[in-house]
Amino acid sequence: MRRILIPILVVSLVVGAGGAYYLLRYRALETATKTARLMLTTALAIRGYINDRVQVDLPQFTAEKFHQATVPSFAAQTVYRQVQTGFPAYSYREPALNPTSPSDRATPFEVELINRFRADPDLPEIRGVRDSEDGSVFYLAKPIKITQETCLQCHGAPQRAPPSMVAFYGRENGFNWRLNEVVGVQTMTVPVEHELRGAVELAAMIAGGLLLVFFVTYWALTSSLNIVLVRPLVALARAADSASRKAEQEIVVPPSGASEIRTLGEAIERLRVSLSKAMDQLGASRPADKG
Repeated sequence: MRRILIPILVVSLVVGAGGAYYLLRYRALETATKTARLMLTTALAIRGYINDRVQVDLPQFTAEKFHQATVPSFAAQTVYRQVQTGFPAYSYREPALNPTSPSDRATPFEVELINRFRADPDLPEIRGVRDSEDGSVFYLAKPIKITQETCLQCHGAPQRAPPSMVAFYGRENGFNWRLNEVVGVQTMTVPVEHELRGAVELAAMIAGGLLLVFFVTYWALTSSLNIVLVRPLVALARAADSASRKAEQEIVVPPSGASEIRTLGEAIERLRVSLSKAMDQLGASRPADKG
């Protein structure tokens, strides 16, 4: 019995607790993905507004002054920095290997993302979970790829860039980009620490519940089987063994137990009686044969 129930317990724990954790984690990450996509779409909308409206209504570069607020990347990241003051785990960045602004220089983790996009030009996005100062966060990254010649007016050769931009940022950063080159990534992070911890806690509760159910079931099964089957069979086996040694010994059918046990005891008793009668008849016929 124990050899059967223990494997059932192990399988139940793996399927129940493990399956629950997988489903809860999957649901948490899917929710985080939807949130990250929504926020990233908002950032892209800010970039599009700056690019399509502000740069048209207000020239981005003049010979006298560089208008940093009219740069789409700067505008989008500035808005999300304001969001991040109240929600630190939410962040939006546009890091690059050779950024115009030093604050946009890629970290080692972001460099790895950029290299993965460079190695696979058809890769649309990368997502996953990583640890940060604010706990576990979900990240969604998309490549920044130079697809328009107009981008090279500011990020091609330094001598082609607007003088006010060169005066503001210098001639060392954000230049010599090439067409169709992945130069950076857009990354959006959202917190998932609470959701992932909740998945672990709920899976642990399910495992505890399964253990409790198993022990109650184990106690109920072993107790009932011991009363209904094991004890009657042991008593019947002893009575049958005793009757086999002494033909006159009557088989005592156990008063409790399954009906099949009582039926078996009665059948053995009839067999004993029949065997006893046959032995008596065989013993009575032997003197007549000798005469």
